[in-house]
This record gives sequence, C-alpha cells and structure tokens, in this order.
Amino acid sequence: MGTKISAKKKTANKSGTVEENICFVISPIGKEGTELHAKFKEVLEYIIKPAFDESGYKYSIIRADDINRSGSFINDILENIYSSHIVIADLTGQNPNVFYELGVRHSLRPRTILISQNLDDIPSDLREYRTIIYDTSAKGAATFKKRIKTFLQEINKEPERPDNPVLDRLGSVVENKLSQVEAERDELKNEITKILSGKAPKTPQSHTSSNARTRFRRILELKNAEKQEIFGGRFKRGDKDFTLPREQGHFSLFSLKRGKSIDGFWYVSMPISEVNIDEELSDIRVLIEKCSQGQDVSCNFIVVVENNISAKKSYLKKFEQMKEHIPEEYRKLFIFNLLDPPELENWEKELGLKV
Repeated sequence: MGTKISAKKKTANKSGTVEENICFVISPIGKEGTELHAKFKEVLEYIIKPAFDESGYKYSIIRADDINRSGSFINDILENIYSSHIVIADLTGQNPNVFYELGVRHSLRPRTILISQNLDDIPSDLREYRTIIYDTSAKGAATFKKRIKTFLQEINKEPERPDNPVLDRLGSVVENKLSQVEAERDELKNEITKILSGKAPKTPQSHTSSNARTRFRRILELKNAEKQEIFGGRFKRGDKDFTLPREQGHFSLFSLKRGKSIDGFWYVSMPISEVNIDEELSDIRVLIEKCSQGQDVSCNFIVVVENNISAKKSYLKKFEQMKEHIPEEYRKLFIFNLLDPPELENWEKELGLKV
C-alpha cells in the first residue's frame, strides 16, 4: 500500500491540542437495525474508510456511533467536531442533525470535506464550495478515492485555508468591526488629550466623520436601504438568480427597496478614521469584477468622507479607467459617488432633509 504520510500539523485549540490523526464523519446514522443505519454504515465501511486507507495519509475514521464512553453524547460529538483535524459531512438527504453539526464545524475550523449522493441536497449557501458527489457502485467508490486523495493533498499543503462561508466572510466582518472600534478608541483618546491639555475646540467642528455617518444613515433610511448581512447577497429578479458580494474592505452591500421589489444596490463605505480614496478605489475594482460576472445588475459605489475633496475629478477619472477592465456592456452599470460635505449636502437637499 506504500508508506503512510503523516497528517500531523502543529495547531492548537482551546484545550491546547488538535487530534491531528482523526477524521470525524458527520452523517445520517439512524437507529441500529434500520435501513437508514445500514445504508450509511455501508458508506462509512466501503466508501469512506477504504478511500482514506489508500490515500497515503494516516487517519483514524470516527463516527458518532463509534464513541463508547459515559457522559453526554452531544458533548462527545461537539468535542470531536472541534478537535478533529478533518471532518467529512455527508449532506445526502439533508439531515437536520448533519446541518447543525456542519454549522458548528464551519464556525470553528477549516478542513471540512463535503460529500453527497445528490447535488440537489447541497443548499445554495454551499454551492460555491466543492462537494464530492458519489455513488456506492464499484466505479463510484474508485472515483471517490481519487477525489479524497486530491482533497487531502490540498489540506496537507494549506491546512488553514478557509473553506466555508463562515470563515470566508466572518473574518473580514470581525476585522472591520475591530478596526472601527480601534479608530473610535484612538479618536476618543485624542479628544481627551486635547481637553486635558486645554487645546480642545470650544465649538464642535462642522463636519466630523461621525456627523457625516449620521447624516448619511438618514439618507439610507429614506431610500429604504437594507444592509445585507453575512448570509445575504443572493437575489432573484424575474426568473434569474444573481449573487453580489456582501462586503469588501469598508464597503457593505445595501439593497434599496421600493415596496416588495428591489430598486437598486449600493455599496457604501463610511470609514471612521481618515479615508484613503485610492485604497477605497482598489476595493471598488474588486467589487466591479465580482459584480460583472455575467450579471446585468447596476451598483452604486458610495464613499462618505469627512473633509472636502479637492481632487474629486481625478478620482472619478480613475474610477472610469477601472471600468475599462470589464466588458463594455457592463460598464454603464456602475456609478461612483464621493460624498464629501458639499456633495452630501446636495443629496440631503434633493431628499428634503435640508432646505
């Protein structure tokens, strides 16, 4: 069978260690003696275990019904979901316990391999992630072995690579929130220092960043804009489905509602600290590329800033140059608005917020 390749990589969990040679299998189980139990026990014994045995990687394969010890059954399952180096989740039949346990794993660690006997059992939130579709025939088992080996090679090469929607997106959400909190903390520290040194301004500044944010939030409310959270971003227009990124850098996606229908989409950036327009444009370039993947959907990119921007025309020109990198038929779909205080005031007047 050849030399076994060690699967061990030094990583740590809350208790200090990860069981590096364990692959925990999440699948429908059913009561012993039932057809369901027999069906997935055969998958475990004749499909999954042989594939690992011949992969060249040394793993012990464990399923929940292999755990024989006293105590809470669910605690043992959660412990194995957390500590196992690899988890295989069989989505066949859309078993609710499987999806619950998969959600737990996705929130904790990467290195999860999705498998199913039916593509229709893969929910839309997971369709963009690779799944091994298998059958229990001899040919199907042979194909499964090849696919598992490829997955294990990739995991061995990049064991911490995000492989699910939670780790893909939540990290940037948390990072952005932390950066905002840190910026607010630094701003508050500066204000306190000014007050203690007697240098604080006696009258409030006319256009502070937080003031601009508050003013623009009123505009969002008037436009009936709904922020798309972590698992948003998928929309239907007529008989067509399309997907837009939820966020990029400081940008968050808002859908503008008119009654029950969507009137448009805004990507809004409202940085607390001083804004770097060139950095914002780089994130806009990424969004343009993702939003123009064969989708006839218009988006307005909006950056709300604290101070007047004297070089506004040059930034608008850069934005137009960015659009030259996408097919011509999509260029008209994208608009850029740089809302410095004068421009923000124009918007407020148009909406009746100021007279």
